[in-house]
Amino acid sequence: MEFGLFSNGFRPHTTAAQTYQQDLAEIVLADELGFRDAYISEHHGEPVYIDKVDTLPVPELLMCKAAALTKRIRMGAAVKLIHLTHPVDTAMQAAVTDHVIGGSRYIFGFGSGFPSPLFAEERGLPFADRHGRLREALDLILKCWTAPEPFDWDGKHWRGKGIVATPRPLVAPHMPITTATDTPAMIELAGARGYTLLSAQLEPAASLRKRADIYLRAGKAAGHAKPLQNIAAARYVYLADSRRAAMDDLRDDINYELGFQMKRGLIRVITSSYGLKLKGDTVTFDELAETGIYCLGDPDTVAKQLRQFYDETGGFGTLLIVAGKKWATPEKVARSMRLFMEHVAPKLRDLTPVRDPDSVAA
Repeated sequence: MEFGLFSNGFRPHTTAAQTYQQDLAEIVLADELGFRDAYISEHHGEPVYIDKVDTLPVPELLMCKAAALTKRIRMGAAVKLIHLTHPVDTAMQAAVTDHVIGGSRYIFGFGSGFPSPLFAEERGLPFADRHGRLREALDLILKCWTAPEPFDWDGKHWRGKGIVATPRPLVAPHMPITTATDTPAMIELAGARGYTLLSAQLEPAASLRKRADIYLRAGKAAGHAKPLQNIAAARYVYLADSRRAAMDDLRDDINYELGFQMKRGLIRVITSSYGLKLKGDTVTFDELAETGIYCLGDPDTVAKQLRQFYDETGGFGTLLIVAGKKWATPEKVARSMRLFMEHVAPKLRDLTPVRDPDSVAA
């Protein structure tokens, strides 16, 4: 198993500059500790965030600075909303980022993102067409990276004449690709092409296993030897001297974030996925902790929780630790990351996902 960060930013408003510096510090530490990957959320502004929470709508800029401060860690967006921007511009931005970061350290991550109509509508695009627009955008981006000469594109959603998208990616035909999706057709495409499949930190094990079955079948049919190795699963992980100490460290900060997530509608996803029956329209950190969403406590406890999650999902190749949060203090977060790599990662490193798809999912 490999390990990485999912920098899923949520820091109460200071200045965006300060938030970005804190995110960078975690990525730099992750590189020093031996994490292989850092996936960085593309977060766009929403009314609930104005003058309250910082956002990072262009994670590639942060990656380019992080590349100068690190040695090995790979970086990608989780995810770039490619249905919002003309694919020619997306292709060029990605290729430039690939060259700036260098060393095969850039991953092109794409997806449709949080299902809010706002992001499409504020750009004059129909929300209902986002999946079709995304699929066509991907096709056009791939052609931009590989076309030997200028070309025209007359699609259903995107158009262009005499397209010249330079530079090409650093290594032909393109950099590694990752997607986060719950659409069966896109999961199958990712499995067939060998794109890494990202799983969000709120996804229950049973749900990930079902998606992994689709991915696994498509990957094996395409001749990939170990498709499950290309699944990356994110979890909330925080280590302290005890579970109680960890919860005391996080309670106030997570409850504050939950207030925003309830306004955004994400809480409905959580309660539906985990079968929670709420008293009213709010949920607390302590209630969510009882579901096992958070892996908290001393190293032995956390290692057991993560092994159980791994077994229930049927296995995956990379574990992503959620970062980019205003949790406790920077010093305590850094200690948690060190404890993880020193005492938990060695207990998980030997895990290799090898299984056949579940027959019930066929």
